[in-house]
Amino acid sequence: MKNRELCRGTIYLLSFGITSPAAAVDETPATKSYTAEIWDYLTTGGSLTIGVGGREADLTVTRLSDNASGKLVQRNERSYFLNYSTRPIFFDDSKFGYDFVFNLSTFKMGQQQTANNVYQDLGTGGSGRFAYIVPTLFYMWGDHRQGTYFKAGIGLGAGIATFDGDIILTDSATQDQVTFSNKSTALRFASSLELEARWKNWGILLTAAGPNLQKDGYECQLGDIAFSFGYRFTF
Repeated sequence: MKNRELCRGTIYLLSFGITSPAAAVDETPATKSYTAEIWDYLTTGGSLTIGVGGREADLTVTRLSDNASGKLVQRNERSYFLNYSTRPIFFDDSKFGYDFVFNLSTFKMGQQQTANNVYQDLGTGGSGRFAYIVPTLFYMWGDHRQGTYFKAGIGLGAGIATFDGDIILTDSATQDQVTFSNKSTALRFASSLELEARWKNWGILLTAAGPNLQKDGYECQLGDIAFSFGYRFTF
């Protein structure tokens, strides 16, 4: 098997800058007021959720010259989640609204999927972590002020996900093994889906995302479905 290095990149799901009002020393009164309003929105009424759960993740690496590919997977692996959400803003009196979701999580792929969909231990694997901030449009059933609701939303943005490891291109005639390390700071856009059910401070969250990138003659595509159960702290 041949050792190669590829996909020196980082996958993004969304980024958003925060400026503390205290840092705005030379701003005009109008700018100070605007900055204070943004800071108030990002902090007042927000919530921090700490949770544990699992994810169904896969990373497909494809060599563009001959479309030879391999797929790493994570199945039934425990993952830890740290999620921060701003207070929801609703459109008039409707159930439609938006918020910003900050997420930090990890993943580990220790199996490789072959063409016949059998997961085998081939001595390959990859692991990583990602953080993102996603503006999410949602519809809510229930009342968030009482802490009991169900919410469904769709987001589009960018964030950072780093991972590395090695994989066998099982579709190639020579069964090449390649090493990958995704750590660049290039922004990558991706869509996301979010479903959340909550009762008081306890809740469950289901998210799905699928960013990808092309670099150095390879395409790396990450598919991620995460499910977590956690406790929420409200500010």
